[in-house]
Amino acid sequence: MYLYKYAVPVCGYGLFTAPVPIWKRHRKIIMPAFNQKILDGFVEVFGRQSTTMCTQLEKHVDEKFDLFDVVSKCSLDILCETAMGVTINAQNGDSDFGHCVDRLLEIVFLRMFVIWYHFDCIFKWTGLYQDERRLTQQFNDFTEKIIKERMERFEGNVGTFKRKAFLDLLIGEDKLTIEEIRDEVKTFMIAGSDTTATTNCFIFAMLGMHPLVQDRVLEEVVGVVGTDREVLPEDLPHLKYTERVIKETLRLFPNGPYIVRDIEDDLVLDDDLILPKGSSAILGIIHVQRNSKYWPDPLKFDPDRFLPEEVAKRHPFAYLPFSGGPRNCVGPRYAMMTMKAVLATVIRRFEFSTSYKTVEDIKLKTNLVLRPVDGFKVFVTTRN
Repeated sequence: MYLYKYAVPVCGYGLFTAPVPIWKRHRKIIMPAFNQKILDGFVEVFGRQSTTMCTQLEKHVDEKFDLFDVVSKCSLDILCETAMGVTINAQNGDSDFGHCVDRLLEIVFLRMFVIWYHFDCIFKWTGLYQDERRLTQQFNDFTEKIIKERMERFEGNVGTFKRKAFLDLLIGEDKLTIEEIRDEVKTFMIAGSDTTATTNCFIFAMLGMHPLVQDRVLEEVVGVVGTDREVLPEDLPHLKYTERVIKETLRLFPNGPYIVRDIEDDLVLDDDLILPKGSSAILGIIHVQRNSKYWPDPLKFDPDRFLPEEVAKRHPFAYLPFSGGPRNCVGPRYAMMTMKAVLATVIRRFEFSTSYKTVEDIKLKTNLVLRPVDGFKVFVTTRN
């Protein structure tokens, strides 16, 4: 895909950017890392790291602060311990990984959609290029350290780990070169931490904006999990209303609001409109998911849109938070389980409020991943 080539300097040829032959081979290798048994084994980590995040949130009770910073560090700790099999303790340190990735994605987005940045002779004279080089090196050093640590533990111990991490599968796969392993790790580090953190922040904002929804989520979580024990794998399927809240948040605020696809054959859209073979099409997922044709009163936050009988009425491609077609997201179950566990842990400790009054108040921007222009205006208070 033509425009995605501008992401290659950042994440190489992972699943997001790889040509079809590479993508097919890699996807087949990676899929076993997301079977249900492995995912269930991660729930303890989701809960434990969420509890650590609660400790961090305690420091910010009743004050204005950057919610994304706290949540992104939790997401990074979860991703590294589950998918990569290493512990980095980002929440108890001064990691700025989230901000590094945020800026890199912003640069990639600008390179893709500002036409004059397509030309190397122009782009290399900009401050964006200097930032990209510096931050990419920082990102590469971070992922290289993770790969090295896991490889050292993996050597001579194949098959002895209690759970097989995503990175274990890559290291143990003879068909992958070390460069291919690096590219997939970099891709998953971005896709698995930044996106989940952003969605969790939007969820907390929606709960703060809709107190009755927040109360209902709390009631369901306490009814399923109880007041103080950790979340278990068997709890998650019973958090049905919580799941609808997550899905409605993803409808209004999809992580990837725009995706790009190549046109392989002339595509007739109307009698006088044809997308020619060899061109690229930008698909506005956010516009579909906020379209009144499919979603009555589209800017109203209504989790019951995702009741089974309501879902059955809609075209399946009216909702694409994890993209669609063969190149859809590889880890939607992982993401949903993570978000449920985090929400179930945090909501029992804290009540959320926000200065945003309506969805329309939240002005948005995108750096490949959707962001609020003015940040996540969310405040927390401790529950009695």
